[in-house]
Amino acid sequence: MSDEALLKTNIESGSSEPLYPTMVESPDLRWSFIRKVYSIVAIQLLFTAGVGAAVVSYQPFVTFMTTTILGMTCYVFIILSTCITLWPLYYYSQRHPFNYVLLGIFSLGFSFAVGMSCAFTSGTLKIFEQLDFFSLVNGFNHP
Repeated sequence: MSDEALLKTNIESGSSEPLYPTMVESPDLRWSFIRKVYSIVAIQLLFTAGVGAAVVSYQPFVTFMTTTILGMTCYVFIILSTCITLWPLYYYSQRHPFNYVLLGIFSLGFSFAVGMSCAFTSGTLKIFEQLDFFSLVNGFNHP
């Protein structure tokens, strides 16, 4: 790796100080990490929007969720299981293949929780409010 790649400067500040003075890894590694994080977040948001839209648009499911005790039990179970999934996700955060599986389970549960929450409201505009909340929560969970 050349020193030239690490000595890039911040053009907007007008100074000749290095852009990342404490960076010891290669910029390619840094950008691949950023791409990975944004890919995961984009997939989660698309999956949440898709599941939320499907749940809201399928009227028998909305009726089942909002009028029966079993539907409410499923709703509470999915919300609790999503929260419980966070503990092993935190514990296995450095175990590469297993943490992606847990993240997928969390995303699936959260998507259904958002969809079921939208089933209790009128209108599909609530899906976008839930997505905003999801992106806010997800943004604070990533280091």
